[in-house]
Amino acid sequence: MKSIINYSLVLFLLIAVGCTKDIDQFNNNDKSPTTVPANSLFANATVELMDYLASPNVNVNTFRLWSQHWTQSTYTDESNFQLINRNINGEVMERMYARVLRDVKECRGFVNASATNSEAVKNTQLAVLDVLEVCAYSILVDIFNDVPYSEALMGVDNLSPAYDDASTIYSSLATTLDGAITILSGSSDMGDFAGSDLIYAGSNSHWTMLANSLKLRMAMRMADVAGSGSQAMAESAAAGVFASNDDHAYIMYQSSTPNTNPLWEDLVQSGRTDFLASVTLADIMNATNDPRRAIYFRNLDSTGAITSSGQHGLDGAYADFSQPGDILEVPTHPGVLLSYAEVCFHLADAANRGWNVGGDAETHYKNGVSASMLQWGSDQATADLFLLETDVAWDASMAEQRIGTQKWVAMYDQGLEAWCTWKMYDYPAMGTAAQAGTITPTRYNYSVDEYSVNSTNVSAANGGSDETTDKVFWDVD
Repeated sequence: MKSIINYSLVLFLLIAVGCTKDIDQFNNNDKSPTTVPANSLFANATVELMDYLASPNVNVNTFRLWSQHWTQSTYTDESNFQLINRNINGEVMERMYARVLRDVKECRGFVNASATNSEAVKNTQLAVLDVLEVCAYSILVDIFNDVPYSEALMGVDNLSPAYDDASTIYSSLATTLDGAITILSGSSDMGDFAGSDLIYAGSNSHWTMLANSLKLRMAMRMADVAGSGSQAMAESAAAGVFASNDDHAYIMYQSSTPNTNPLWEDLVQSGRTDFLASVTLADIMNATNDPRRAIYFRNLDSTGAITSSGQHGLDGAYADFSQPGDILEVPTHPGVLLSYAEVCFHLADAANRGWNVGGDAETHYKNGVSASMLQWGSDQATADLFLLETDVAWDASMAEQRIGTQKWVAMYDQGLEAWCTWKMYDYPAMGTAAQAGTITPTRYNYSVDEYSVNSTNVSAANGGSDETTDKVFWDVD
């Protein structure tokens, strides 16, 4: 299990200062001293981002629990939405700022200083870094709402970074993505980044697809926010998004530590026997005879149904209920950043609103369901039969419920996206947690560390309110 650090003061300094690392150890090539550090930082930022999203570690990422895909059998605090005891909300800030965003910033400096790469190659590399940065900041907004942005990582010039308005951050990120898409669309060479590109191995065309797909995701987040320009964003991105499962963004983990999927670390290496199927997901998949049940979970009953403890957040004997499937315990299981299935559901939503994204809502919806089936090893014939199920078959009068529910099910290996899907559509209905007495919260609040080191600015964030029942700016009724 990767170590979790205590950073009550360190985190603040990392966010404000940028925490310049000792990277002299990477300068092994006297003829090109800046190449190795840039490549290493690019790869490390990618891994740190993917590791965070993939991890089920309750000290790090609770979204498989908060999406009510999983619950816990013994230590049920996180299934009941507890953040403070483990400083989970603080750990998110540390991961994103002190690891991902810091490495992106330092990498950008080395790219700009390179004496060996052409300006065209530098611009391409910077565009790729922009995509990673946009992804990290959009994740922070989706989780917290207002976060440090314009004054983050400024060094000693600002040790008390302000919290920027979340909608303003999203607008800025969209502009950054547009610039990256323009550069990546007109370029064909990532230079020496190609060997360190753990997602696409130097394919500019696929990075362009990822940038457009991320832009579409952000556009659909804001679809109900008046004046957000969401429709224009979605329509401009639609032609350049993923076209099949071959395109989606993921990394392949390795079979030995420390490069295994974090799922393996927590489900196998740690010896933890705690995670179970949540009744919320179990009931929906059982009711629709979902063929992914035997893939998502093991220890099904004699009819092939998922068994659960009956209420989300209620403890129970591990052996008595369905547990995460064997495929999730494979150390090389890929970590998914953004999938083709997700893109299809976003297109279905956009088309259902009458936006010009090509195709119709029903086709995109069916493509999303099918893409998920194929992603998990099923086949098209099975997907076609599943799409005939009464509560799955396309029904334009229930479009939001169909899209929201089936996207939520499909995002089984993308816990954060599953949680955001519920926030976007209010489907499916979340169960009331046994101990918390509430349904899933809509945001993380800020950690006690944030208040201890930057109290004035964090206290002013989100209009002065910091409840987990508050909503991020795009989550409107």
